[in-house]
Amino acid sequence: MPQVYLNPVTKEKASILKTSAQTHGAYTLIEVVLQPGGGNPIHFHKRFTEDFYPLQGTLGVHYLGEELFLRPGMQFKIPLLDAHRFYNPGDQTIVFRAKLEPGQPGFENFIAVLFGLVRDGKTFGKKQVPFHPLHAVLLLHWGDTQVDHFLFRCIKPLLSVLVTLSRKLGYEKHLLQKYKSL
Repeated sequence: MPQVYLNPVTKEKASILKTSAQTHGAYTLIEVVLQPGGGNPIHFHKRFTEDFYPLQGTLGVHYLGEELFLRPGMQFKIPLLDAHRFYNPGDQTIVFRAKLEPGQPGFENFIAVLFGLVRDGKTFGKKQVPFHPLHAVLLLHWGDTQVDHFLFRCIKPLLSVLVTLSRKLGYEKHLLQKYKSL
């Protein structure tokens, strides 16, 4: 049975259809239901590729400065390090799948914890940035979310130190126990 997570701010629903553990690390498969206007900011990943498969409606993908519009039956793979974002460009709910290769237990944690923090009112509005900075650090680490922004580049050298601190202070264990077990 898939793990299903709801984001009350974006009205996004993410179902983890196949976990990294279930595929022996080969991939993680996520199905996303995305409302009109929904999407994420431009980012890139260092640890995994993302392969998008629309099932219902048109999925917008901003990829290296260009707009792609994927319809059911189409597929598009984002290589490592390439800047991208996905979004719903229309006025109807869309459904798509994203295959992350290799499998990403950290990204699975990212979805569960971020959506849980949003649901519990522990993030700043539409930006969904956690109130607690060490929660934000763990989310960035788990999701392998890399942003080409001045502030991100400033904290990047400290990220591994802050992740270690978050773990030593018990934040990682607490967040996973609270939100992954639901």
